[in-house]
Amino acid sequence: MEVIKTDKALGAEIIDIDLSKNVSKAEQKFIFDAYTDNLVLLFKGQSLSFDDLLRLREIFGAAGLTANQLLGLGRKKYYPDEVPDDITIISNIIEEGGRPRGSLGNGEAFWHTDSSFTEVPISASLLHAIEVSEVGGETSFLNMYQAYDDLPERLRVIVSGRYANHSKVHSSDGSLRPEYDEPTNPATCPGIKHPMIRVHPTTGRKCLYLGRRLNSYIIGLGLDESEEVLDELWAHTCQDKYVWEHKWEVGDILVWDNRCTMHHRNAFPSEARRLMHKSITAGEAIIAG
Repeated sequence: MEVIKTDKALGAEIIDIDLSKNVSKAEQKFIFDAYTDNLVLLFKGQSLSFDDLLRLREIFGAAGLTANQLLGLGRKKYYPDEVPDDITIISNIIEEGGRPRGSLGNGEAFWHTDSSFTEVPISASLLHAIEVSEVGGETSFLNMYQAYDDLPERLRVIVSGRYANHSKVHSSDGSLRPEYDEPTNPATCPGIKHPMIRVHPTTGRKCLYLGRRLNSYIIGLGLDESEEVLDELWAHTCQDKYVWEHKWEVGDILVWDNRCTMHHRNAFPSEARRLMHKSITAGEAIIAG
């Protein structure tokens, strides 16, 4: 195997491994170390079954729950029997009879961290490309270590020791979840409180932990001040110098660490077909920075 780093703030490709075959302990350590160092890993040309994808996630941590499971909603009713409970299907494809193949459609998925709306958010996400659109659909990643390291001192003082509320109300494409009403006040929005600066349990490094912008609220600040500070934080964090963008090809697998990254998906044409299989690993209690 070989690690080929991007020339951006994060991300690397690992070449010369077939992940459908047994991955030795030495290979697992090599991959995990590269994941820790680079935050996002790319493996190209992979053909994996659901079982392969669930087995692969064991390199990065213990089995995790899907967003639906974490929300207490269980299995999506339109999934066929062969889809394991721990797999999420991300797709805009509508099958014959109007049954969706998966979720998240073809629209933009705004900058976010997966499942930050739960007490113990997940750690790794693994996404396998089965069908991809020729236009759009790129996924970008942010290095939240660097965003914290470069944080202006005034903002660092404001967010130090602060917690933010991570809303449960919308999915990453901004769609209202049917279990909730549209919020009128971010300060009272249903959600989970997390420290805005967290310590990564493996590296010991501090990073910003923002979740997503929609209906975020900084605990203890007035709403207007919270909105102003969050706008400044997001403007700082989403600078191009912290970003790597990936253009998908069939067979690609991306693995990313939700504890120290955020990600974003570009919209793509509604008539294009896109199909992704996703597995995740469990996280751990957040250590405040």
